[in-house]
Amino acid sequence: MITASEQDAQIFVNGRPIGSGSSADIIKVKKHACSFIQVEKIGFLSENLSYCYNGTNLFTPKEKFIVLKRDDAYDASIKNDYANKDFEQEVSKKYSETEAWKIISQIVTNYFDIIEMADKETGYMKTSWQSRSFTQKTIRTRIIVKQSSSSPLKYKIKIISEYANKPEQSVKDDEKFKEWDRILKKYDGLITEFQTRLSSK
Repeated sequence: MITASEQDAQIFVNGRPIGSGSSADIIKVKKHACSFIQVEKIGFLSENLSYCYNGTNLFTPKEKFIVLKRDDAYDASIKNDYANKDFEQEVSKKYSETEAWKIISQIVTNYFDIIEMADKETGYMKTSWQSRSFTQKTIRTRIIVKQSSSSPLKYKIKIISEYANKPEQSVKDDEKFKEWDRILKKYDGLITEFQTRLSSK
């Protein structure tokens, strides 16, 4: 019997769900093969076990209690409706295009160390990836700003937030990353700052 410390944790054997919180199913292992057990819950680190049978010796405990630990990447982030979506902000008529671009540059550099591309003439800016490694994940984040209208003056801002299921994953390995509907807490005030400063009267 497999039991998890979280009652609603999902338990899988070889990718097949066998229970929530606990399962009385017998773990069957074929000769010269392995059975892989995974216990998952959002907000917690996944736990993985494997039992292998070499044809001679096989040990599978009758009972196994699995303690799930908090996911440090989850706790360092928040769910955000703006993650990976364009947010359009109209600029107050008080500001010229040059003044608006200066404000945008100030905001972005408050959060990101390196600007990969910035073109004032076209109103386009893209930061380099900033990454942070956690126990089971690597989170990478960047922001893209592009002018969407000149009259009235508007900009589209997008926070791109992605994760890879491996710590210390290189940000260059694009195929390892997937979109995340969360952003790290350090970027939580980014959109609000754009709203406040660009629409100031």
